Amino acid sequence: MENDNSQSDLQSLRSTISGSAWHRLSTLLEFSCTKPEWIFLAIKDGALAGALALVAPSKFNVPVEIVRLHGEPEGGTSALPLFQRAIKKAGLCGTRELYCTISENSADAAIISEAQFRPWRKIVRFESAGPINRAVQPYRSVEVNLFTRAEIIALIEKTSEHSRDSQINYYRRRLGTMADANLTLQMMESTNYDPSWWRVALDAGGNTLGIIFPVVAFAVLTVGFIGVIPECRGRNIASFLLAEAWTFIKQQGHVTLSAEADERSVAMHRALTKSQFSRRSQKQEWRLELP
Repeated sequence: MENDNSQSDLQSLRSTISGSAWHRLSTLLEFSCTKPEWIFLAIKDGALAGALALVAPSKFNVPVEIVRLHGEPEGGTSALPLFQRAIKKAGLCGTRELYCTISENSADAAIISEAQFRPWRKIVRFESAGPINRAVQPYRSVEVNLFTRAEIIALIEKTSEHSRDSQINYYRRRLGTMADANLTLQMMESTNYDPSWWRVALDAGGNTLGIIFPVVAFAVLTVGFIGVIPECRGRNIASFLLAEAWTFIKQQGHVTLSAEADERSVAMHRALTKSQFSRRSQKQEWRLELP
């Protein structure tokens, strides 16, 4: 670990931070989403004053997020140098965009802002013990891998049109719509997943209606991407896809599925709620561009 005390190690960290923080860190380590060299400690007067970690969606990725594990009230005087060390390390790893997600009224906002992060979007986290689609609909689903890569990218691009997700819209403008869709697929492929989870919704005539990518990212089973083509929205296709994916996910022993949605994506909130997802939290996401 990178720290100010060469004798510090994971065991001493475990004895100091909260149980929930340790559980999160140990899970991230188990899934190789972080590494000992990505953990940063601040020692003050011989005691742990702060701890944070760089985190990647999976072992195949560079770090893209900073997670706060422990800190003094109101951020503390040691917080900013700790963030700066982590940011420097992320840059050396090849990271070009770094995120930090905190509670909306967190005192850490001042420290994060001073570290040059800027408010990005407000995200709402949902969780379900099993998505349910009660409506009887004339749809069926098939595995994504039945389509060519070009067809998958085209479907992602189409289902991203008129999205209320500010991040999707930003990258569609910045990269171009097809390049954004290609990047989305690459990101999904870099995580852990079972091919049977990835589903395409079809109508009775075999026309594509929507697509879903459940993945294990940041050591959590979550909906990595879900989209419905614009002209078919409002027909419960998202709920259908969630329920279809879950029938395959639960066969492997998973008991919960999470999802995050932009605060402004009211339609997605409705689809998740309709599918027996419960709202768990709302947080502010911050973003930093690295040179």
